Amino acid sequence: MDEQTYRIDEGVRRAKAAWLCGQETIAAQIDGLDEIIQVPISVLLSPKTRIEDIGPRGGSWGTIYRMTQRGAALPPIVIVPGTFGTPIAEVEVQADELELFRQRYSGSP
Repeated sequence: MDEQTYRIDEGVRRAKAAWLCGQETIAAQIDGLDEIIQVPISVLLSPKTRIEDIGPRGGSWGTIYRMTQRGAALPPIVIVPGTFGTPIAEVEVQADELELFRQRYSGSP
């Protein structure tokens, strides 16, 4: 049986940050429903292939990433059932933030 996949309507940066920080699930709200659920990041699809530094609502990728690293409670992402998009693992991140991630895990200053 195929696993249900979801397209992210709001929260691609939050989902990518959670994935980079090693989280397996993320809090999500299915569009139109009030319930907040934990969804495996592996079943999330992004409508975009690249994360820009500043999002459409003014959220900075770097800020979201650092808040996720610290374990801050961020708003749930908004998802809809869907099969089209880019898996979160494949969404590109701007090079400067990706370099910070690499440094963190390589032990470099």
